[in-house]
Amino acid sequence: MQAVILAGGRGSRLQPLSMGIPKPMLPIFSKPVMEHTIELLAKQGVKDIIIATSTQASEIVEHFGDGSEWSVNIRYSIEDEPKGTAGAVKLVQPHINDTFLVVSGDVVSDFDIEEAVAFHRRKSALATLLLHDVDDPVDYGIAECDEDGRITRFLEKPDSRDVFSNTISTGIYVLEPEVLSSIPYFTACDFGRDLIPRLLRNIEPVFGIKMHGYWCDIGNLISYRNAHFDALLGRAQINIGAEEVEPGVWIGEDAEIHETAELTGPLYLGMDAELRKNASLKPFSVIGTGSLIDEAALVSRSIVGSRAFIGRGTRVTDCVIAEGYRVQEASNIRNQIVIEDDTQGIYPDISSLHANPASI
Repeated sequence: MQAVILAGGRGSRLQPLSMGIPKPMLPIFSKPVMEHTIELLAKQGVKDIIIATSTQASEIVEHFGDGSEWSVNIRYSIEDEPKGTAGAVKLVQPHINDTFLVVSGDVVSDFDIEEAVAFHRRKSALATLLLHDVDDPVDYGIAECDEDGRITRFLEKPDSRDVFSNTISTGIYVLEPEVLSSIPYFTACDFGRDLIPRLLRNIEPVFGIKMHGYWCDIGNLISYRNAHFDALLGRAQINIGAEEVEPGVWIGEDAEIHETAELTGPLYLGMDAELRKNASLKPFSVIGTGSLIDEAALVSRSIVGSRAFIGRGTRVTDCVIAEGYRVQEASNIRNQIVIEDDTQGIYPDISSLHANPASI
């Protein structure tokens, strides 16, 4: 089966973390978020993948190559200028020959894709939207279905006064090739804003299936943090890429841990990372590949990127530390995001990341 992964997002709401890096390449446990998507597709037998991206995404091509490392075949569609989510898929029309998937490259999910495809075929649908319930739907397209699963109402990014459902489109679609004829050439076209409403107006067979399992759009810093935390809690069934040495404590290959260091899970210490004398990792610490946590440093409820350095005696709480950043000795930083060029931005208050903050 074929899949088109949309990987042209700029990640403006993730700045400054996303400065200089394509949004689908942001790391989730030391591997790009889109790599988790490719692993999900490969696991469920989707081997033919087209990545639709932009001319500035050479990093994506360099990392994924032809896909052989993941036992898939990857091709690329490079658009000169943004054409919208549906417009990007229109560009690959000559290469689509059967029922296919469209997947956003910046979501973390463990959905049973095969279940959705079976539902789509059983309903003889032209398009099937994979749906999920969320607490706040205003940043997404909301949908309402009849008893048969046929979508009867759809509204993209509604005003809070217009919300009629907490069931949203996840940006994952099962489509028939014929749907591409409804996407215009040479014009920007978006799935939620343009294509789905057009199909509904034309009374086409558009269905929705409410999916069980985990889904998170890493569209902002809070959700980026949550994706890590939810995986550590077992809510997201994704490949963390480390050994669970005790419940909730994930240690990567060749990580070095001093005998006096303290680890309180859930946490993740990446491959080749080092935890020195009297250093401490508190719950919801995520330490990237090759990073160094120096003597008596403490990290709590924070994401530390690959090859970062946390200086001696430093305390890092409720932060995101970007790849390669050096936190100086005896610093005390809280509620911040810091990136390699010393640009700093105040990170939002994250005391309410979970329904029960006391559990963090």
